Amino acid sequence: MPYVASLLQLFLSYDNDDYDKLFFKSETQPLLEKVPWLVLRSDQYFAPYLFLMPCFRAELDRMFPDDKETVFHHLGRYLFSPSNQVWGHITGFYDAYLAKADRRIGLQIRVFSLDKTPASLILSQVINCIQEESRIHEEIQVLGSSSHNMKALVDIYLLSMCDVLVTSPRSTFGYVAHGLAGLTPWILQSQDIEDEEQRVKEPACRRGVSKEPCLQFHANYYDTNPDHREPGGPVPVIMDCEDFQYGLKLVNRRV
Repeated sequence: MPYVASLLQLFLSYDNDDYDKLFFKSETQPLLEKVPWLVLRSDQYFAPYLFLMPCFRAELDRMFPDDKETVFHHLGRYLFSPSNQVWGHITGFYDAYLAKADRRIGLQIRVFSLDKTPASLILSQVINCIQEESRIHEEIQVLGSSSHNMKALVDIYLLSMCDVLVTSPRSTFGYVAHGLAGLTPWILQSQDIEDEEQRVKEPACRRGVSKEPCLQFHANYYDTNPDHREPGGPVPVIMDCEDFQYGLKLVNRRV
């Protein structure tokens, strides 16, 4: 009788290796089902990839029968539980500055390279996108800092309470905000475009194709099955991300 571990750690973060990615092969799942305790660590929203796995597809269709673009919205609302301190910051800011607004427009700006993307260029993009002056609050991301993470969660929830969201491409911060809100965002023009005039011209932003976040770092098994990308393919609710070349996301229909 083959040995079955009593405890197994699954490392499904962005920098996982090929061994970790075996989780995303259907033939691995029968073995994992026999392990009593699974400890999963991940910084990725990998639900889109589960829809590609035949062993999960039927159950996922039963859980989310109609609207595939609200999978993250429902999971996030159910699983996220901010502390009282975080909720205090959220409700305090909302009551003071947002509650009486007729329309709330949220701006989520991430700059990947300050050298290539000056603040003036970002501001021009934003103005061209929403057609009005806006303020941009800047803060340097600090990984592993509890206080910074708390501030980030407050900002994410405040953004999710807006009526319209303008987000930066490839930003997981923005993904979570519009996913919690259940909103399809307006995505700013890519920061990879070198021609500054082209980046601020219309359209400075474009409407996203889905409310769902993008799975940026996924297993390569999908790439070996190009039929999934074809209209009418076996998983028509999966498509490439509009802001990340190799990413995957859930949609209600292929566009």
